Amino acid sequence: MLIEIDPIEPESWLVARCADIIRRGGVAVVPTDTVYGLACGISHVGAVKRIYQLKDLDPKKELALLVPDMQTVGQYAKGVTTPIFRMMKRVLPGPFTFIFQSSPEVPKIMLRKRKTIGIRLPDNPTLLAILAELDEPMITTSVRTPDDDFISDPLTIDDLYGTRVDLVIDGGPLDPEPSTVVDFSQGFPELIRAAKGDVDTLELF
Repeated sequence: MLIEIDPIEPESWLVARCADIIRRGGVAVVPTDTVYGLACGISHVGAVKRIYQLKDLDPKKELALLVPDMQTVGQYAKGVTTPIFRMMKRVLPGPFTFIFQSSPEVPKIMLRKRKTIGIRLPDNPTLLAILAELDEPMITTSVRTPDDDFISDPLTIDDLYGTRVDLVIDGGPLDPEPSTVVDFSQGFPELIRAAKGDVDTLELF
């Protein structure tokens, strides 16, 4: 199912419809502030397994967590000190992924050997509105072609994934640049990937 939503002022009734599909265990393709992503509710184990199957992911591959607000970060991540929290609050919503040790709230199916979790709070009105409608965060992984390239056009995504997922949200073409990734899981900041998010704004390196 392809649903087109205004990327600037998302229609509330369409947001509610999309949230309901995800709430019932659906797998969706959602827009973010970086790339399109496969996503589902964190509590739906079957949907999580479908995402791994859809991308033929290595079982050791970790998925990221989409949260609706900063208050949710501490529920799923450990080691979020006051200075780190303040830094995140300053740059989020935005194109960053922050990795922490996971809390017991994170479902075991999402955890791998390191028991870490990547946290995302994207600056995308449609996605933030859907997250606000849900009663839980979503997990996500980027949408790519079989050649591992990002896909920026939602119509192309629908051609590739439309029959295999429950929902494709058309939020318009995106400039497919991934998020900047910073790892705090060892107690100090480690830059894993410098990408769309401006590292200088973090004031960490």
